[in-house]
Amino acid sequence: MLDNKQIFEQSLVNHIYFAATIRSFCTMIGLTFYRNNQDYIDRAIALGRRATGITNKAIEYMNKEIADAVITSEVYITPYTKEIDLLTQKLFGVNMELQIDKDLNILRTRKEVEFNSDTMKKIDDLNNEALILANEFKDFSQEIKNKLDSQDLFSYLYPDFFNYMYEEISVYGRDIERILSKNDYTDFYLGEYAYYFNELLRKSSEYIRGFLDTSHQDIFDMASFYVDAFANLIEKYLKNNDDTGLNMETERLVTNYKDFISNIIEELLDAKLYFITPPVTLDNFLTNVNVYLFILKYARVIQTSTS
Repeated sequence: MLDNKQIFEQSLVNHIYFAATIRSFCTMIGLTFYRNNQDYIDRAIALGRRATGITNKAIEYMNKEIADAVITSEVYITPYTKEIDLLTQKLFGVNMELQIDKDLNILRTRKEVEFNSDTMKKIDDLNNEALILANEFKDFSQEIKNKLDSQDLFSYLYPDFFNYMYEEISVYGRDIERILSKNDYTDFYLGEYAYYFNELLRKSSEYIRGFLDTSHQDIFDMASFYVDAFANLIEKYLKNNDDTGLNMETERLVTNYKDFISNIIEELLDAKLYFITPPVTLDNFLTNVNVYLFILKYARVIQTSTS
């Protein structure tokens, strides 16, 4: 069973990543509709603003230890987030409400937080608020996916990308429910976590090659390599449920994939690549990788302490 310190830490790390991911997804959704679908654009903006509110609260409640972990793991702000947001703002003429420098400054100046009933009440309220938002976002993305399938709506995002967003935020919802129930990570849960992140990274590899200008065969081929590599991990897990896949071999693969995406983003920012998706998509893919690495390293600490 989780104690208050674990609830505090795991809640805030979750919210700082996943709420920011919802905000990023809402930005993408809003940028990929025609103006005659203003209702969907407005709904995406509203959900994104609520996600920003949760992110701001998570930053406000953090102590120095968690803030340092968030900065060094880059699960919230990557080295490219500011430039990617500025490029998205430039290309689409939207206000990205840039506050990256401000958020980093707040994180770097965090102090210790006193654990008391008031603090834990705030965290509990934040978890419930985030769970409601996660479920509403899932309903929203599923509604869009269904209308795309029935040809009652058009978006420049693939229908399957809405499945991708639904699945990622489902991971968020399940983890909030785990924390609200005060359940710690188990080998089974960590194995499922690895399975879902392997699937997310497999899909992001597919999207990289699908959104890419077809003149770049080398990047297409490398993305295909990662599609197969993560598919193999998924197949291995499904055949062998007792093997979580949380090992150094997986960590090396994910680290190499991080380098691959980082190189792509650098080439995009240097105007050497072209993708038919808002630039923020690629920064989201990179934060996915950073979160997975964070989990892999955390799992290794757990395995070491219990062996």
